[in-house]
Amino acid sequence: MAARGRQRTVIALSGGVIAGIFGGIVLSLYGLLSAVARGGDPWVVFKGASAPFLAERAFAPGFDAGAVVLGILLHFAVSIGWGALFGLLVLGANVFRTLVFGAAYGVIVWFVMYRVVLPAAGLGALATSAPVGPAILEHVIFGLALAIGFLPFQRRAPTV
Repeated sequence: MAARGRQRTVIALSGGVIAGIFGGIVLSLYGLLSAVARGGDPWVVFKGASAPFLAERAFAPGFDAGAVVLGILLHFAVSIGWGALFGLLVLGANVFRTLVFGAAYGVIVWFVMYRVVLPAAGLGALATSAPVGPAILEHVIFGLALAIGFLPFQRRAPTV
């Protein structure tokens, strides 16, 4: 029985990590397309997550290798963390529930990131200045991407 529980946890976490990477890629692509469509600097999408450590440098226009690498690493670390938690919460659900929870989870991720994490990281002004609707939409897209990325692991989950 304990082995089966461990196996479920491993599936939930490993599936969540992979889903988090997938969600992070989808969110990055969405941000990149949005920035280009607005005529903004696409490099800021990749540097943004480095802001708690690099401050203004993360939002300066143009390419900055250090800020890009740090931003990408931090972005995916956060995406993987959210993905692992998602996997633990949703393992065993059917496709419909996984997708619905994914969308709702995106709103939860937005709320925690914008109301807790960003202010705690010294980026409260950024969090409050971001338009709420687009920020929620991008996180719902992230949550749906997490759910889609996790679906293959739902079928492999052993029953208890």
